[in-house]
Amino acid sequence: MKRIIIIIALSFLTANLFGQNTTTEYGLKTGINYSKYTPNIEFNGIEVVDFNGKFGFFVGGFVNFDFSDILKLQPELLFALQGTNTSQEIELRFSPDQEPVVGELKSRVTESTISLPIMLQIYPTEKFYIEIGPQFGYIVNRKEKVTDDPFTEFGSPFGVSEDCPNCDKFDLGASLGIGYNFTSLIGISTRYYAGLIERNNTIKSSVINLGINYKL
Repeated sequence: MKRIIIIIALSFLTANLFGQNTTTEYGLKTGINYSKYTPNIEFNGIEVVDFNGKFGFFVGGFVNFDFSDILKLQPELLFALQGTNTSQEIELRFSPDQEPVVGELKSRVTESTISLPIMLQIYPTEKFYIEIGPQFGYIVNRKEKVTDDPFTEFGSPFGVSEDCPNCDKFDLGASLGIGYNFTSLIGISTRYYAGLIERNNTIKSSVINLGINYKL
């Protein structure tokens, strides 16, 4: 958590230093996201865990530094619920004389995440822009809930839900998006985030956002 606080402080300090002769605007944003882990987990060349997308939401605020009609910088501070749905085919034998039971176990992973995107916005027209930049994340909480357990009637060994206190909490990636300002106050934007570092030695985050921006 200390790492993300330092990054936030440095980001706003840098923006303020560059923004001595710029127009500064503040705003709020909210929207939905569609997220999943990548890649699927393989064992001996066979996929054993499939990751599928799940819907969530995000909410937060931003500061927009207007350097010119073409170039702007927008640091943001967001809270998001994201994660992934999982499915895996499992074969279990509940007693030595019983035939193995095969079924598809499904679960939903939900991550409460604080994100700091720092987006460089390029305006080819007055209202339309393209944005790109790094995004830092801190996972405050991660929970996995079993949503479909085909082994329940046999005395399933799988729990209903599970926390992961030892899972990696820091995330880092890159975001690329587009946006359109309907008025000087209201606009929409869509953005794709791709994780650049592996978490828990296996997975990266992949998130699509669609949101509304409102300047105060």
